[in-house]
Amino acid sequence: KCRKLPKGLKDWQAFRDLSKKIEDFNTVCPLLERMSDKAMKERHWKRIEELTKFTFDVESESFAMRNVMEAPLLVHMEDIEDICISAVKEKDIEAKLKQIAADWAVQNLKFSGFKTRGELLLRGEETTEIISLMEDSLMILGSLMSNRYNAPFKKDIQKWVRNLTNSTEILESWLIVQNL
Repeated sequence: KCRKLPKGLKDWQAFRDLSKKIEDFNTVCPLLERMSDKAMKERHWKRIEELTKFTFDVESESFAMRNVMEAPLLVHMEDIEDICISAVKEKDIEAKLKQIAADWAVQNLKFSGFKTRGELLLRGEETTEIISLMEDSLMILGSLMSNRYNAPFKKDIQKWVRNLTNSTEILESWLIVQNL
C-alpha cells in the first residue's frame, strides 16, 4: 500500500521513514522465523545477546516480538543466522546422541552355562549382534565427532566413543578366549 501512495508523498521524510521500516521488517522476517525455532536454547540466546549487546528475557511471560525488534538485528543479521543454523544442527546432534543412549540402555548380554560352573559363556549370536550394534553406534559417533557443531556435546560424544570402544574390545577378547 505504501508504494501506491501518490508520488508527491514519496518526497516526504515520513514516507521515506515508513518505507525504510517496512523494508527492514521484510528483511528481518526470515530471521525472526529462524529465531523462533524450538531448537534455540538458552546458550544460543546468550550468544545473540553478546553479539547485539541487547538482553533477551525469553523466559519472561511478557516477552514479545517487540522486545526482539528493539535489538539491532539487521546489523548482525548474518551472525544471528549462523547462530540459528547452529541451533538446528546442534538439535540434530543431540537427538542422535539421545538415540544412541536409548539404544544402549536396553542392551543386555546373554550367557549360557559352562559345565556345572554356571552361566559363564557369552552367547555367540547375540553377542555378535551387540558388537555389530556397537560398531554402528561408533560410526554415528565418529560422524558426530567430525561435525563442526558438536561443541556443546563433545565431552558426551567422546565418553560414548571411549565406552563403546572399550566394550567392543573386551567382548571381542572374551569371545577369543572363550573359543580357545
